[in-house]
Amino acid sequence: MKGIIFDLDGVLVDSMTAHYKAWKTAFEEITSLQVDERSIYLLEGMRGIDLVEEIFKKYNYTDLSKTQVAIRRKDELFRSVMNIRPYDKVNEILQELRCIKGIVSGSAKQDVISIMHQCFQKNIFEIVLTGDDIMHGKPDPEGFKLFLQRANLNPSEALVVENSPLGVEASNNAGIKPIVVLNNSPLSAKDFVHLIAHDRINQETKNIEDKLVMWCDDDK
Repeated sequence: MKGIIFDLDGVLVDSMTAHYKAWKTAFEEITSLQVDERSIYLLEGMRGIDLVEEIFKKYNYTDLSKTQVAIRRKDELFRSVMNIRPYDKVNEILQELRCIKGIVSGSAKQDVISIMHQCFQKNIFEIVLTGDDIMHGKPDPEGFKLFLQRANLNPSEALVVENSPLGVEASNNAGIKPIVVLNNSPLSAKDFVHLIAHDRINQETKNIEDKLVMWCDDDK
């Protein structure tokens, strides 16, 4: 048996725009920082607290007492407009795959579960790990290693589908082969240089259906 680990936001569901807008507004309201889109996408995969700390470092913002305030405001904004949809063909692909399927996401458990209820068939994933289940977000490999433990798999028996450089780095750190889907991200193949081969970067999730099916069916 093999396993496929999916990131959620930006890989299976079209939610990254909503995340970015919520972060942008939260940072503006709480800290007056003007955070650009690429900065958020490049940090995607981190837990919220780590993302805020990285943004504060980048913009030389020193009032760390605003960290939790910014996170709470972002969560309020994101959840108030949460109307997330899966990318084209995602549900068909998930139903076709005959291997262990899991989600490893840096997002809060509440958000991950809510999105899953909106977008996917019940129990389509055997393993779901969120930012609440781990101590360290991506690029730390903790989430991926925990998936391997629960699935009783070796790194060579798993595949990671990611959309962020930090996610690919975490996959590499766990010794698991990654592939990338960009979907509607502002990032490009250049942002993944030295992390993954160019031919493993794909434009949309729907374009990797054959690759995933072959992975699950390949017993070699």
